[in-house]
Amino acid sequence: MLSVDQVWEILTSRTSVLPARRVPLADALGLRLAERLLAPADEPAFDRSAMDGFAVADSAVPARFRIVGECPPGQPVPPPVCGGEALRVFTGSALPPGVRVVMQEDAVLDGEFVVIERIGGPSHVRLRGSAARMGEVLLSSGVTLTPAALAVLASAGEVSPLVTPRPRVFHLTTGSEIVDASLQPGPGQIRNTNAPLVRALLEESGAFWMGTRHAGEDPREALEICRDASHARADLLLISGGASGGAHDHTGEVLQELGFEILCRKVNCRPGKPLLVGIKEGQMAVGLPGNPVSHFVTFHVFVRQILALLGGLPPAVWKSVPLCEGGVVRPDSRETFWPASLRATGASALPWLDSGHLGALVGVNALIRVPGGKQPLAGELVEVLCCGRS
Repeated sequence: MLSVDQVWEILTSRTSVLPARRVPLADALGLRLAERLLAPADEPAFDRSAMDGFAVADSAVPARFRIVGECPPGQPVPPPVCGGEALRVFTGSALPPGVRVVMQEDAVLDGEFVVIERIGGPSHVRLRGSAARMGEVLLSSGVTLTPAALAVLASAGEVSPLVTPRPRVFHLTTGSEIVDASLQPGPGQIRNTNAPLVRALLEESGAFWMGTRHAGEDPREALEICRDASHARADLLLISGGASGGAHDHTGEVLQELGFEILCRKVNCRPGKPLLVGIKEGQMAVGLPGNPVSHFVTFHVFVRQILALLGGLPPAVWKSVPLCEGGVVRPDSRETFWPASLRATGASALPWLDSGHLGALVGVNALIRVPGGKQPLAGELVEVLCCGRS
């Protein structure tokens, strides 16, 4: 049985970053840019006004000026302004060389003339190339694309950036006792809660959810679903349930039949001991233990690590915070990941009965890492992993 750290080492060494590809700009938020973005031209590409007002010669002094025209935004650069002349301009207007812009608040209209009462301070002109010169690096390769970075891409006309794409994930739930959440369970049956849980966790993590299917106990049904061409293109295959070694647990043999090399069968942690990890030509597969708390924990501790590695993103960061008053952390010989509520003052352990206690996940936004055999007390520093968008 592997330790948590050993599993992380395996994932780090065996998971490869997905090949870069171009995606529409609207789909690039949160992805990693795979090439440098160079300024295709000077930015701004021309001298332009920073506000509404009047353009006068740079050497002008307060006086009465004849208005010789106006230049709305989007029009070509107008002719130069001579002494005693003023050009009405607006925010973003192209400007001729050798002018300054006087705010309209410092000017009084008088028919075809304008009386400028004060000329001083900044010129209110955004000079050509003041933000960037042609060929300068606007965004470095490897930067994570934020909303502001998307705007920079758009400013350079790059509407199909080359990025490390979102991992594509196909999800399979298993078990003859599982019925769709919309149905009334019969005797011995339960509703499928892992399907909506995993889909939400994937989308919250920035992955591309390809869909969820369900298979009963027959491994041949699971094989047929996973061999479907559309599912075979997944970068990560997630299978819920069947990861233990019981007579009805077939996830391991399904993955082997599909050609996956099994890297992990069990991990020494609670919850989530029966964890299967496989790899096949760069495609990853994870067999998750079927109970919902185990699902939640193993997703955040292991699956999110895989998604980050596939996407070329840094893994989730553990941080030390004080343990606040709250639920009692029960010690165990295995390393435990305890559901918690993380606030500015620290983390409070939340009560959970066992790995099937679905309601215990409500309000959880962090996991406390508890070493085997230890019982942290209020006031001690504990390691926590943030969950979701906390």
